[in-house]
Amino acid sequence: MSRSLVIARVGRKSLHRCWTDAGKPRDWDLYLCPYEEIGPQEDLDCQIGDVIPGPKWTGLTKLLNAWPGWRDYDQIWLPDDDILARQDAITDMFEVGRALDFHLFAPALHETSHYAHFIAMRNASFFARRAGFVEIMVPCFRRATLEELLPTFALSTTGWGFGLDSAWPKILGYEHVGIIDGVTVVHTRPVGGFRDADLSRRVMQESDDILAKFECGQRMVTFAGIGPDLREASLTPEELLVELVRGWQYLFDGCPNALRWLFDQQQCLFSASPYPVSGLPTSPGSRAKSGS
Repeated sequence: MSRSLVIARVGRKSLHRCWTDAGKPRDWDLYLCPYEEIGPQEDLDCQIGDVIPGPKWTGLTKLLNAWPGWRDYDQIWLPDDDILARQDAITDMFEVGRALDFHLFAPALHETSHYAHFIAMRNASFFARRAGFVEIMVPCFRRATLEELLPTFALSTTGWGFGLDSAWPKILGYEHVGIIDGVTVVHTRPVGGFRDADLSRRVMQESDDILAKFECGQRMVTFAGIGPDLREASLTPEELLVELVRGWQYLFDGCPNALRWLFDQQQCLFSASPYPVSGLPTSPGSRAKSGS
């Protein structure tokens, strides 16, 4: 049996069909958790669960608590249904995440993606990054990590999941969390507001409540860059910042104000004292140089 599993909340217009190459072997399994009737899927090598109406995290919470099959896998990816990805990219994502011992991670978003957070976008300077945030759009979990974090899913009573992606790294002590720039997917749907003002208020309040519960914020920090040899680059905080700017130049060309955002997020690394976040290592540069 495969060691890796993709679980997707899907509907009739979802992009899950592009994730597999017909007739080409793959070493991960696909489980569809529909939020509406999706019709026959005979051409897909996958398992289809019962229809669970509602938003993404409502369905995933119900599925993961009711279906024990996911516990037979080492890694579980929970992508949105509007993600354009190829079979080989998904395979590579699982392999790199395993090689780097990431417990919570994601592929980077390709330059053509619609996005909400700069940190999720591909940084051309690195093959991967150790980071303080993995967006709820495309998170991948080591099984034991998903087991640990699963109780938090129920905190999103709206089912939208806002705030969970800030709580998860905090719970994990900001260790073994990463983004893989060398493997990209495309987010095809524009990021916009809610049509329902009351739903928007409830989702944002829920996010605030989750952040308050875990005494955390959105830590959009890159702690270290990793090269294609899968080794952590030995960089000072200043050198790391320079490389991040270079790697995201395509974003800053369109939004120069984002340079301030990047500096504000990275400035916690410029202190000689431990990071101002509980559980973080004291220096990514010294960690890289020591080889630990």
